[in-house]
Amino acid sequence: MAKFSWNLPTSNGTVIAVNGQLLIAQEITAQLSADFTISSAVATPIGNLNVEIIDNEGKYNSTATTNSFTVSSSGVYQVILNIQLSQTASSNPVVGVWDDTTADWIVRGNDLYTATEVNGSNLRRQTYTMITSVDMDSTHTRRAAAGIACTVKAFSAGATGSGAISQVTLKRLK
Repeated sequence: MAKFSWNLPTSNGTVIAVNGQLLIAQEITAQLSADFTISSAVATPIGNLNVEIIDNEGKYNSTATTNSFTVSSSGVYQVILNIQLSQTASSNPVVGVWDDTTADWIVRGNDLYTATEVNGSNLRRQTYTMITSVDMDSTHTRRAAAGIACTVKAFSAGATGSGAISQVTLKRLK
């Protein structure tokens, strides 16, 4: 009887089939290590997004002032953003993924900011969650960004406890 052997990839990540070949999907997940304040209404990369949960292909870079990533192969990628903003005025923030190559948002949410003051402090917090899939070209550089004067919160806090709140995830689907 002939032995059957699997030739499976050995790196961390989800195994997917692309064009009949098994491979590990590129995955990036990063959380904020500390709050990050943005003072402009133009697309600004979110700094402190440097607690890497996974970056299985080494394509993510971050510092206290910026972040960027590329994809290894062109294809369809799932993007999940969970971003909590704190600001003192009501307006329409934009959060999402900015493409440096085309100078445009490829994923964004700009819902009305409706958070109310917390205990008369004039501070408001609102969380934006986006889950979508988008074609990405491997020759482009992208960034998780926000387009409003605000503070991106690293941790939720309250009487019931606290924990990491703002996170960005990218995963190749096909």
